[in-house]
Amino acid sequence: MFEYLSGVDIMFLGCAIVGGGMFILRSIMLLIGLAGDDGHDGGGADVDADMSHGDGAPVADFKMVTLHGLTAFLMMFGLVGFLVLRKDGQATWVAGTAAVTVGTVTMFIIAKIFQSSRKLSSDGTIYPADAVGASGSVYLTIRPGEIGKVQVTVRNALKVFDARAKDAAAEIKTGEHVKVVEASDVLVVERR
Repeated sequence: MFEYLSGVDIMFLGCAIVGGGMFILRSIMLLIGLAGDDGHDGGGADVDADMSHGDGAPVADFKMVTLHGLTAFLMMFGLVGFLVLRKDGQATWVAGTAAVTVGTVTMFIIAKIFQSSRKLSSDGTIYPADAVGASGSVYLTIRPGEIGKVQVTVRNALKVFDARAKDAAAEIKTGEHVKVVEASDVLVVERR
């Protein structure tokens, strides 16, 4: 069977088999939790690592060169190269160009899939800025010019934050209802 294949045919076929096998193995490992998601296991090179929301929170980095991306590239490079080369005796350069193009597109698609999946995850951290506009009650009296504590429901969780009154001369007693109007290192509240 292999006697009818040229050296280039064998190279493309070998890339397809090795890349495909590694891609399938890596996918199975990801599904059962035995491998990182390529964004956190050190297997990626940043293409644009300085993306962030307006509040400074980082957005999932776009990592195109990952272990999963490389195995997908190798698999598609081999398959497309082999098939194009075998189709009506196409020139080696045509097969190579098609293989590199399809492999690169596949690697880009895999990177976008991983980037999208990382955006879906959340660490569950609630920041003081998340409480702006929320209502709650004073937990520990806020004395004039001092810091007290308020309990506010943010993202369906009751949290206690340090707070001060918007009116620095006001005292807001325990149990009074307040609304969060600003947030920095502490919440700024006013009576409701």
